[in-house]
Amino acid sequence: MNQKVTEQASRYDDLEKMSIKELLVSINKEDQTVPVAVEAVLEKIEKLVDAIVDRMLSGGAYFTSEPEPAEGLVF
Repeated sequence: MNQKVTEQASRYDDLEKMSIKELLVSINKEDQTVPVAVEAVLEKIEKLVDAIVDRMLSGGAYFTSEPEPAEGLVF
């Protein structure tokens, strides 16, 4: 079973003790990890989008549920 990101240890403990500059640098540093993470799963994203488009074109619907939309696919 995959561990949820929100349940993992944080690299940014004690945020309330950081200066505004430290917070901004940390946010910027974390934001820079997004393109790399997306690139690592582009093939999976492509397959998911292809499947959704095929289902939608054949009259299906796309429903999501919180917190994990990918598990809420209903066709």
